[in-house]
Amino acid sequence: MLLLIKGEHYFFLTTLRGEIVEKRVNYEDLIINLYIFNRLDRPSANMSTAKLLYLFEEKLFNMNMIGAHYQMKRHKWGPYNTKIGTNLKNLALNEYIDFFEKFYDKADKNVKIYFKNSNTSKFLNSIDDLLQEYSIIFNTLDHIIEEFGKLNAEELKDYLYSLEKTGMAYKRVIDYKLHSIILDPDVLWNPKVNFYLDDDWYDTVEIMLNPDMYHKIKKAIVSAQNGTFKLL
Repeated sequence: MLLLIKGEHYFFLTTLRGEIVEKRVNYEDLIINLYIFNRLDRPSANMSTAKLLYLFEEKLFNMNMIGAHYQMKRHKWGPYNTKIGTNLKNLALNEYIDFFEKFYDKADKNVKIYFKNSNTSKFLNSIDDLLQEYSIIFNTLDHIIEEFGKLNAEELKDYLYSLEKTGMAYKRVIDYKLHSIILDPDVLWNPKVNFYLDDDWYDTVEIMLNPDMYHKIKKAIVSAQNGTFKLL
């Protein structure tokens, strides 16, 4: 059993024996998710978004660089990491992207389909200096979206299944080891570029991605400017 405690920049996972495991929140991944949706001309669900992320991560991996930090695993519908779905859901809950639900026959359930809104571009515009600082990372993502962004989930799946590393077109299903890791960006030793927020950017992005915290701080600043705040 794990107890979850929020600390500065990390979630602390504490076992009942008192062992502590630090887990940093990768806001870099959320920024990249929003960037993808801001560039896409179509809505996208978890699986199709994951495939674009995989192609992006693999391209950077081969260039000795790190963008997103998703550990990609084999899945029957193509490379995936469950954190992608969690992150998209949370971004939608905080209204940085919108969604609608559609019944998906193969999954036999309703699937959330996400798409950009005005908050998507507004957030990215506010961190443009950061995006420019890592322009080589985001230019690479632009190329991936330009080449593959118009393909739907089935077309992306067919393409990825044709590749040796991720494909299963010429394998028996029993030989296709589902959930095995096929790409882990963080295994790169001393990457040429690593999209990783320093403390100042981390604090800024953490506030901006939390609407309640962001509005409270803005209100406090206005109150201070107007001299209406109360000293405790």
